[in-house]
Amino acid sequence: MNKLRSLIAVLVLLIAVGSFTACKKEFDAPPGPGDLDIVANTTIAGLKAYHTVPGAYDLITEDVIISGIVVANDKSGNFYKQLFIQDSTGAIQVQIEGFSLYVSYPVGRRVYLKCKGLTLSDANSNMVLGVKATVGGLPSLEGIPGQTLNQYLLGGSLDNPVEPIPVTISQLGTALNNRYINALVKLEDYEFVSADTSKTYSDTSAFKSTQNRLISLGCGSSLSTVVRNSAYANFAALRLPKGNGSITAIYTIFKSSPSSSTTTKQLIIRDTADIQFNNPRCGAPPVGTVTLLNEDFESQTANTSFPYVPVTIANWNNLAEVGTRSWDARIFSSNKYAYMSAFGTNAPDIKNWLVTKGINMDATANETLTFDTKQDFILTVAPGGTNVESDLKLLISSNYTGTGNPWAAGVTWTDITSQATLSPGSTTSNFPSSFTPSGSINLSSYTGTIYIAFKYEGADPSGTATDKTSAWEVDNVRVLGL
Repeated sequence: MNKLRSLIAVLVLLIAVGSFTACKKEFDAPPGPGDLDIVANTTIAGLKAYHTVPGAYDLITEDVIISGIVVANDKSGNFYKQLFIQDSTGAIQVQIEGFSLYVSYPVGRRVYLKCKGLTLSDANSNMVLGVKATVGGLPSLEGIPGQTLNQYLLGGSLDNPVEPIPVTISQLGTALNNRYINALVKLEDYEFVSADTSKTYSDTSAFKSTQNRLISLGCGSSLSTVVRNSAYANFAALRLPKGNGSITAIYTIFKSSPSSSTTTKQLIIRDTADIQFNNPRCGAPPVGTVTLLNEDFESQTANTSFPYVPVTIANWNNLAEVGTRSWDARIFSSNKYAYMSAFGTNAPDIKNWLVTKGINMDATANETLTFDTKQDFILTVAPGGTNVESDLKLLISSNYTGTGNPWAAGVTWTDITSQATLSPGSTTSNFPSSFTPSGSINLSSYTGTIYIAFKYEGADPSGTATDKTSAWEVDNVRVLGL
């Protein structure tokens, strides 16, 4: 009997286990965050309407709720303690006292902002939502403290579509209520100006200075704007792309003060994927182009302070005709170039030649020369008087042999300076903001081997008021043929 009872118990247990196994359910992972049971009672444009006076601090005292999609955060380091929220009516910058915001608020996440108790103001005329504080005895808009953030900012669903708004540069206005300020926008057919294409996105030195890079609508169009990049961005040391294409970015503006009449339009990218300059530059050489000479001086040893190192390139000549000063290799904002100045020589006459290697003109046709220049210190008041332009002469020779003094008897040089556009120098600063492209100089009439020279003629400013004392920079010397 005991054996029978034991057998029955085993059978019952097996049936129970079988029934449990047959009914067992494979549970799915819990779903991701969904949208909350919160209803926005105004739009971002409606919220921004609370702030109408530049420089004011407008405390939100009503139960205002907005909702939008995160379109930019601090993931790459190009934004700092900021989220950018966008809906169909506009966008706003939210200042938050916290780091790694992208972890909780990735691009594409819907968020809800309970704005009562927060303050609207404008930083450099960009509408910002944060908290009012007193810093150094003055009112200031600061980030929402991390410990109280969840009272105001609530996260909803993930992976909502994020599409930039197609715009033209003329649509990007500068008024406080401009629909595109703080929004994710997209411009087509832009490229970095030629003077910037040899640079990195931002400052790679120990100074960590935020940098402006200039893009234009190709072919020298006056429709240009600034791309502003933090030195703390994880792409700061990458080279700028040289092609043409689209740029997606957060549109911001800069004013030195609310009352300033000067406004700068700025684009701030989220990461380098926002720049798709994959097409040929406007006016790029046609297919089949042969590069006969391409010197950007990036291989040179260059110092940022004295003592400077002379330009030393294989088969080039860097020779002083009068005086002892030579062309130096220098570097600024991660860009290297050749530099010549008579400053500090105490000499009334300085002449120096920077001569390229020989260029064979017999294997190609339709050859062209291009280069960039920058003229410095044209306005500096020196002991001897006000600076006068030094001469930078562009010369070409078919009978120089590549050795010996280029000014020797029997060597013939043709002055083609008038065919180039040279830097006019700055009327407001010792250093112009960018290099000046020379334009395309036709060399197709030359045959055999030619040499191109940049001849500097200047003087130290300690002499008379008529001494030629400005400095010259030369970069990106290229000869192309077909």
